Amino acid sequence: LDLAPVLERRGLFALTVNGDSMVDSYIADGDVVLMEPVTEPSRLRNGTVVSALVAGSGTTLKHFHRNGSLIRLEAANPEYEPIELSADQVQVQGKLLAVWRQV
Repeated sequence: LDLAPVLERRGLFALTVNGDSMVDSYIADGDVVLMEPVTEPSRLRNGTVVSALVAGSGTTLKHFHRNGSLIRLEAANPEYEPIELSADQVQVQGKLLAVWRQV
C-alpha cells in the first residue's frame, strides 16, 4: 500500500479519536484519523465525516449535514443525539481521508 501520494498533500492533519460516537462508521476510541483541511465548507456533501470545532464544546468528529443556514452534526451511534447549530457556531476543520487502528 503506497501512501506517499496521500501524505504529500499539504495541510493534512491527524486526530486521535476519543469516545464511541462514530462506532457504526467503523471509527473507534483510540483510532487515529487523517483529515484533509476544508477551505470551502459550502462545497461539502451531506454525510461527509468531518472534524468540526463547535463553539463552547471543542472539536468533534461527526457526519456533516447542511440545511440552509443550519448545520447538523450526526454521530454514528444511536446513543448520541445530533448536534444542530447555526452555521456561524460551527467551524469545519477537515474531512476524513483515512482511519488507522493499532491492533
